[in-house]
Amino acid sequence: MQRAKRTLHLLDDISNIVCTVIDAAELCRSVHACSEWRRGASDAFGILSEYIGSLNADERLYLSLRRFVFADESDEANGSSAILSQLPHEYQRMALAMRREFERDGIHLKYTQREEARELNNVIVGLESLFTTNITEKTKLFDIEGKEMVDEVDKIVPRHILGQLVRGGSTSNDGNDSVTLSSDNLLCNTLLAHSPSPALRKEVYMQSNTSIPENLNVLDSLIKHRHLHSTLLGHRSYSHRVLSDRMVGTPEKVQEFLRRMEERSSHVFKRDMEVLLKAKRHVEGGVSSDIEPWDVPFYTTLIKAQRQYQRWKEGDASSSGGSSSDEDESSQFAGYFTVENSIEGMKALVNELFGISMKEVDIPVEECWDVDTTATGGSALRKFEFHHEEDGSLGTMYLDLHPRDGKFVHAAHFTIRCGRTRSNAEDECSGATNAEQQLPIVALVCNLSPSSSASQILLSHSEVETLYHEFGHGLHSLLSRTSFQHLSGTRAAMDFVETPSHLFEAFSRDPGFLSRVLARHYVTGLPMSERRANHLALSHADFRGVEVQTQIVHSKFDQALFGEHPCSPSLGGCTSTEMFERLHKEAGVPFAPGTHWHSRFGHLVTYGAGYYGYLYAQTFAADIWLTLASSMASSSSPEVVREGGMRIWKEMLIHGGAKDPKDMLHAVLGREPSVDPFFKGMPE
Repeated sequence: MQRAKRTLHLLDDISNIVCTVIDAAELCRSVHACSEWRRGASDAFGILSEYIGSLNADERLYLSLRRFVFADESDEANGSSAILSQLPHEYQRMALAMRREFERDGIHLKYTQREEARELNNVIVGLESLFTTNITEKTKLFDIEGKEMVDEVDKIVPRHILGQLVRGGSTSNDGNDSVTLSSDNLLCNTLLAHSPSPALRKEVYMQSNTSIPENLNVLDSLIKHRHLHSTLLGHRSYSHRVLSDRMVGTPEKVQEFLRRMEERSSHVFKRDMEVLLKAKRHVEGGVSSDIEPWDVPFYTTLIKAQRQYQRWKEGDASSSGGSSSDEDESSQFAGYFTVENSIEGMKALVNELFGISMKEVDIPVEECWDVDTTATGGSALRKFEFHHEEDGSLGTMYLDLHPRDGKFVHAAHFTIRCGRTRSNAEDECSGATNAEQQLPIVALVCNLSPSSSASQILLSHSEVETLYHEFGHGLHSLLSRTSFQHLSGTRAAMDFVETPSHLFEAFSRDPGFLSRVLARHYVTGLPMSERRANHLALSHADFRGVEVQTQIVHSKFDQALFGEHPCSPSLGGCTSTEMFERLHKEAGVPFAPGTHWHSRFGHLVTYGAGYYGYLYAQTFAADIWLTLASSMASSSSPEVVREGGMRIWKEMLIHGGAKDPKDMLHAVLGREPSVDPFFKGMPE
């Protein structure tokens, strides 16, 4: 048994060295300000991916593990299963995880098949990298012409902000009544949400959703090679292979989950669409029978604002108090959310829940990846050290919050270095002389409202939600304490890892936390009133039917791409665009023919066959929130808050992937999880 433990630690040592480098390369290729650095990091990522493939194909390493993790009956007869059963639970999970890692690349196959699997895997890694690089690097420029539409753009996005978002083009109006825009996500989403001009919205939508046609062929090839690789390894499809070690287990169970979610939410979706259509007819006139894709963000934004105002006026009529300044404001939430307020809220949250201090520290220039070596400007990165009153140093978190040229265009949590902790006994097994603790390092990457010289950077509430979502991922990494880096933090079942992120996102819209900590006006410094905070919380349920139905469609699409009969012309199926359109029409979700939004859907690489996990994990997070966290957020009792926070940390976050997620959820909730809390607050 001691030899088995030592073997696992040595395998983790190898994994740790390689992962520390490849994780840094992944961050660098996604966010570095210098294109040469990004290209170099991308090349390094490819080389290291091939090297990992060669390690996973090393029979000596595999056999060292197979001695106690049986792969067939002959191994079982030799007593290897008995050794495994005697190991501590975390060691058993590590052993089985390493076995899956080896066999994922076909080491258990015959030599010729193994070589074929290795070559297929190398092709897959290259295609995944190309798909992601195209999303990051390919920016489509297009002109908006006509004084009316140009003036519309100017009203919504000031030119100095537009200049930061349109990369590689001029934004000046030279007298020809035209302006150059780009397919930048933040810019396009802003215009789609706030422009009353159907013509401008349509043009922006069509241009942004046809911006990376190259990725359609890349995706088709990726589908084909993932399927061939998976069937060679003995699986019915890529989806079957991926889901074999997830909580849900099989594609059939994913479909059943999505069916149940659709049944519970379809009536709300239909009601939401009727409201949108009525609003469109009222604003644009006529008897339009259709809501177009470019209508959805504008009318949901418009109606949410109207509902918020109506709630405010109704509260005013029934309220006997309230300040006059409150009563005169028609825009309830403007100015209450800033970068600084959000960070201060993070500090308060970890301190109240866990007794952790989050202290900002200076960043040495050699750690700054957001400054090109040829540039003269300073870094906008921020660095925080986390420290617990009893457990000491916990790790480091970087914040990279604003868009820039060449940067990853979405929001994500990047692991720079995983943590691991070993006891003295474990170190003796691995041959080390002293106890070892490797502290995690993570980066939260967002594309929030562009930075400016203003003392306060204002954010929308949705941007705050995004930031707190990624913060949840970061805390999952920082607060885990596992013996193996291979099981650290978010290296858990992929349909569980979104649970902490959705849980901490919920704090950003909790009325108690908003009015007490998070939301303070950037001019007056006054906190958001409880009434405003309650209105904001209520607005989260507005158009949840549209949001959930869209996620269901994307999840079904993901399963269709990578299922037993992939929608790939090279495998005899339809194109991905045809499938995308079909699923939208079946569900009644608006679709624009000729567009291919999914060519920018990076989760098809990182969450391929697993995108359902967002909804799946949201049901767990909603259950934990309703059962435990909501009372903590609003409680005035430090003891109640700390008790609940420590339960979340010590029963869930601390284990990373070293414990079965089902056991963790049961420990936190005191029962089996339920989907019912997810639907609480949605109209019946």
